Amino acid sequence: MATKVVEVHPGIYEIFLPLPMRPTIINVYLIDCHGAWTLIDTGMNSPDSVRTLEEAFTQVGIRIEDLDTLIATHHHIDHFGASGAIRRRSHAKTYLHPLETERAGRMLMFGKMSHAERPESRAFFQLHGFPIEDFSPTGMRPAWMGTELYSPVTEPDHLTKDGDTLKVGDRTLEFIWTPGHSPGHNVIYLRKEKVMIVGDHLLPKITPHVGVYPDNPDGNPLGDFINSQLKVQRFEVQSVLPAHGGVYSDHRHRANQIIEHHRYREAEMLDLIKQRPKTAFEVAQTVFGGEERPIFHVMAATFETLAHLQLACIEGRARKMEQNNRVVFQTV
Repeated sequence: MATKVVEVHPGIYEIFLPLPMRPTIINVYLIDCHGAWTLIDTGMNSPDSVRTLEEAFTQVGIRIEDLDTLIATHHHIDHFGASGAIRRRSHAKTYLHPLETERAGRMLMFGKMSHAERPESRAFFQLHGFPIEDFSPTGMRPAWMGTELYSPVTEPDHLTKDGDTLKVGDRTLEFIWTPGHSPGHNVIYLRKEKVMIVGDHLLPKITPHVGVYPDNPDGNPLGDFINSQLKVQRFEVQSVLPAHGGVYSDHRHRANQIIEHHRYREAEMLDLIKQRPKTAFEVAQTVFGGEERPIFHVMAATFETLAHLQLACIEGRARKMEQNNRVVFQTV
């Protein structure tokens, strides 16, 4: 793609990197710390993306080898996929939340395994009504898994925690833990500049996937995500820098929109299970559409539905029970 770099705040550069999927672009952020350079997120480890990043750095006047600090908002391929290669070239000190470090290692491990080696996942699918036997295993994981496109750092130099501050040059970066989209997602806050780099947490036009998965079947990721939307509203922000979509200003308004969207979606689901209990898969087929779609999308819809239904149970608006070796949900 044609290289595009925009200085969105004095010394903070937005770089647009290509993705072979939707969304088709990820925004990463290069920060001039006046004597040091910081990169937040990396894009995928594809030749096109790395070449675009190199050209963007050249436009700014540096090389990848000049990086001092590398920070990930979270472990997903579009955000952290090229981190291993970038750290090898730059020797930049790398920062990642411990829950994301664990997930990155797990993704690499899964890439080396066949579906037959993960019986607990199959049981989880079946428990929630997903007809796993109707689908080919080849479509049940993303095409990049097990390839060099995902080459993350799995032993970062520093593990971050909520509220950590990092001094790089004359900039101070604060780590705000915002679990939900992923367990260790962080947004990066520059208090003096009133800039928040939000990864996938506060996207201006779309909402990120939030789902319950076999590795944490009793988790409450949607509850975490909503609490994280409330949390970021405590900070004074003039510029919100997202991973997908344009830079914007009113983070509180957008956070409340996202919360309202999920509450509306939950109400829609509760209406479907008012008359009789249903599995998460059954609800997802109605809410997200039952037309033919890639299996990976059907899975994501089911797991997102499960996140909504579990939150409804936790907050007392639904109950779950077991029927015919399936978990079903019904409105209270």
